[in-house]
Amino acid sequence: MRHLLRFLLSIILVVVILVVGGCKKESPKNLMVYTYSSFSVKLTDNIKNHFKTKYNLAVDFKSFSDTGPLFNQLLQEKNNPVADVVIGLDSSYFAKALKADLFQPYQPANLSLVNKDLIFDPEYRLIPFDYGYVLFNYDSQKLDSLPKTHRDLLQPQFKKKIIISNPLTSSPGQVFLLTTIALYGEDGYLDYWRQLKANLLTIAPGWDEAYGMYTNGEAPIVLSYGTSPAYHLLYENTERYQALILDDAAYAQIEGAGIIKNSANLTNAKLLMDYLLSAEFQTLIPENQFMYPVRSDVTLPESFRIAAKVDKILNLPLDKVTANLERWLQEWEQVINE
Repeated sequence: MRHLLRFLLSIILVVVILVVGGCKKESPKNLMVYTYSSFSVKLTDNIKNHFKTKYNLAVDFKSFSDTGPLFNQLLQEKNNPVADVVIGLDSSYFAKALKADLFQPYQPANLSLVNKDLIFDPEYRLIPFDYGYVLFNYDSQKLDSLPKTHRDLLQPQFKKKIIISNPLTSSPGQVFLLTTIALYGEDGYLDYWRQLKANLLTIAPGWDEAYGMYTNGEAPIVLSYGTSPAYHLLYENTERYQALILDDAAYAQIEGAGIIKNSANLTNAKLLMDYLLSAEFQTLIPENQFMYPVRSDVTLPESFRIAAKVDKILNLPLDKVTANLERWLQEWEQVINE
């Protein structure tokens, strides 16, 4: 009888362990998302509320000053990833992400509604969720004579009147570096930078710092986005800040999102990727992120009438960027430090 009782107790203990273990596996784990600091709080709140309401799932965000520090964190954590999803690595960072093997493929729902020209990874490791044109903005109350070309920025009248962000740590800064290569080629872009240096007030580490200095009145020209003026029109009811379309052209920055390789929360990570391309989320992008949605069926708001209208896209072939970006960055740094 005693042996039977011990046997029954053992069976009960095993069942309890299995049940408890099963519960632990099924309990939802918070989804961790890495992004940059200028990713709209309204968008992060929207994602959090959507997943809490629909899936009873908490989504945590960790923000970095710009994509450079974000990417470096991913590299440090590669063998023991903390993030499940990254939002905001643009196409110019794709080469580095591919080399480091950071992301796993996934085709989200509604991908067929995305403009095919915006899909820069045929294996879908990084999926576009918004895009915009990186170009200069100007303060119309502080700048009377407007440059019409990028070479006009080299004129003495613009000395210490231009703020840019660093290509080594900032995605718009990196896109502007690519812009100069697209315009002047590998034989001419470094000479352009040698001449431009005198007219730069500063090279800020990220877009936030650069644009903050600009709106504080420290310089009348800043490297930003063609959609930035829409923000001031919508929230400040002013058309004081305008886009500066030089050479009637601009480089298109395509921002992507992706699932970290070896994510411990793959199912929920896929749900988030699906949501980023949903009509609900894409409709929020123009007047919250002040970028263009990637879905072709989303109607732009009235505020975007002031956004830049670009005639010519300067984007370099992605394979060329992949093969040469590190060298270009090193060459740029050498010229700036001369």
